Amino acid sequence: MEEHIALVQELAGVDRDTAVKALLQTKGDAVAAVDNLLVKPTLPGDKYIPAKPVVDTGLSEEQKALCERGRWLQDKVNVVFSVAHSKIRTPPDQGSSEHGSPQQSDCLESTSQQSVELEQLQDALPQTTPEVSQS
Repeated sequence: MEEHIALVQELAGVDRDTAVKALLQTKGDAVAAVDNLLVKPTLPGDKYIPAKPVVDTGLSEEQKALCERGRWLQDKVNVVFSVAHSKIRTPPDQGSSEHGSPQQSDCLESTSQQSVELEQLQDALPQTTPEVSQS
């Protein structure tokens, strides 16, 4: 701990008490303590950068949570569809063939095997879903 105190004193140019207080505030993180003690320069263009606008959608907190969960679920569906689509797409050089050809049956068999593998993979992964608050 003495090393950290000396480091903060040297880099920030402060006395020992100030360095100890900064280290206690940052839970012993010397880099964060020095960063907190140093004065942040104001860039000439900072006053011209507008703040991020806040958009009022008129939704309640429950509706926002449900929309967030819906977007999350749609992202998962898109990923699964994309993976499945990339596995069954025929290369452009093969072209289309007659109905009932061996190529189609091979494709269906590989698709069913891949869907079983995908289900096993999904079962192995921890299920994390965003929490929906019930108000």
